[in-house]
Amino acid sequence: DISDKPNYLANVTGYFREIYGGTIITSANYDRESGMEAIAEGKADLVAFGRLFLANPDLPQRFETDAELNEPNRDTFYGGSEEGYIDYPFMDEVQQKRAS
Repeated sequence: DISDKPNYLANVTGYFREIYGGTIITSANYDRESGMEAIAEGKADLVAFGRLFLANPDLPQRFETDAELNEPNRDTFYGGSEEGYIDYPFMDEVQQKRAS
């Protein structure tokens, strides 16, 4: 949250869109809907999904089907092991467990 940082721009992509004609990639806690909105409104050309990709190794498929997302576990970020990096289930694994 940058509300307590008066020297930070609240809308970085909007600011740079006005003065820069190249490709803008944004990454700021976007989800599927807000990412599509940022592109539709011309705020950015591409949206990066760091934490969501970390927790959802099949994120494009989940976005395409509007499937439920795994929640990122912030407690395991930068933990020095594979926990929280390669142990999130793929969508088909979740569906198989539910079917069992």
